[in-house]
Amino acid sequence: MKFRNILGLSWTNMRRRKTRTALTTLGIVVGIMAVVSISALSGGFEAQITDQLTQGLDMDILTVLPGGGILGGGGLTTLHMNDTVVIQNITGVEATLGFSQSGTTVYNETDGTLDTRIVGLNFTDLEATYGHRLRFADGGFPDSGSNDSCIIGYLEDPIAAVGDNVTTEILVRVGFTFVYVNVSFIVSGVLEEVGSSGMLPFDRSVFIPLDTYQTLFNSESIDMILARIADPTQADAIAEEISTAFEDQVLVIVPTAIINTVMGVFDIMEVFLLAIASIALLVAGISILNIMLVSVMERTREIGIMKALGAKDRTILSQFLSEAVLLGIIGGIFGIIIGWVLAYGMGLALPLLFSGGMTGGFVGGDGNGFGGFGGSSNFTLVPVLPLETIFIAICFAVLISVIFAIYPARKAAKLDPVKALRYE
Repeated sequence: MKFRNILGLSWTNMRRRKTRTALTTLGIVVGIMAVVSISALSGGFEAQITDQLTQGLDMDILTVLPGGGILGGGGLTTLHMNDTVVIQNITGVEATLGFSQSGTTVYNETDGTLDTRIVGLNFTDLEATYGHRLRFADGGFPDSGSNDSCIIGYLEDPIAAVGDNVTTEILVRVGFTFVYVNVSFIVSGVLEEVGSSGMLPFDRSVFIPLDTYQTLFNSESIDMILARIADPTQADAIAEEISTAFEDQVLVIVPTAIINTVMGVFDIMEVFLLAIASIALLVAGISILNIMLVSVMERTREIGIMKALGAKDRTILSQFLSEAVLLGIIGGIFGIIIGWVLAYGMGLALPLLFSGGMTGGFVGGDGNGFGGFGGSSNFTLVPVLPLETIFIAICFAVLISVIFAIYPARKAAKLDPVKALRYE
């Protein structure tokens, strides 16, 4: 019998048993729906987070930390401004910025307060490293040699204007005790909204000269060094050169490495969730097995007639397997459609449901985000469903259907025609 005729006969048998066909297909639909919705939502999360990280991390900025870095371990315990010269001399590095930061409370002339960060850095290095990104809402960089001037990061409700005095409350060590010291600065500039660049916060921060910062904290070291490179595609090679220059005593963080790490975590979570969702497909396969076995019993006499008319074993086998293929295709298509609709609906609901919580990103205690996450207002979740995922979903649905239909199909093909004709 021709394959076209076998498919036609299979389709006719399925239409004659609409309720059974619908119930059998339902299991495939639920399984594929779960897989597709999870895959689409995971793709949407990855795309959103990758975009946010790419914007916030600055792909052309490398971060150099003391050997143990934020993870602890061996290597240099501190960095100094002289270390920026070593990094600056490495081919591919265009500018360096060494800085230190600490928590502080800022008071303005009308006793308004703001809990924020105070960042000590060299303004010339800041301009060389981030001049392409920084924009002033008012004022500008302080004059060279001005140790009592500061720059204030973006605030929706600015705490001070250019020319105003602000007082920072700093916790410093005096001998074996810690005391709060108030230091006043003149505002020379107020930045427009910038966000964060890796570990350097721009918004809600107060920037003062590094010399002044080190004098206040009685320390000649710096927390970290940022290096702007000419070609982001060479980031790994330049990071290796920096590490070699310091005899592997520093930790160099490459933005792409952070993104790859985050994406790796998402990939593991996606595989775990897909494995759970695949249990529904396993249940659907068992359902197909049971229903196919019942179908063989009900159609025993029909099979006997077909064999008596000359139908071969492979024809009977092909007919049952073609029914399984049709069930897989139909269930897969409906599962993909319903799964996409479900994912799209959840994509609209999740930002609203977790508004101010999870969707706020990696937010610090002062409200400043890491890696570009600054709040939930710009969070959108658009499901991503590549064509290859659709193709794989349909193939998987067909494969599950065929695998669990092989035994009933072989049982039907091996029926003795004489016994089958006598079957009541």
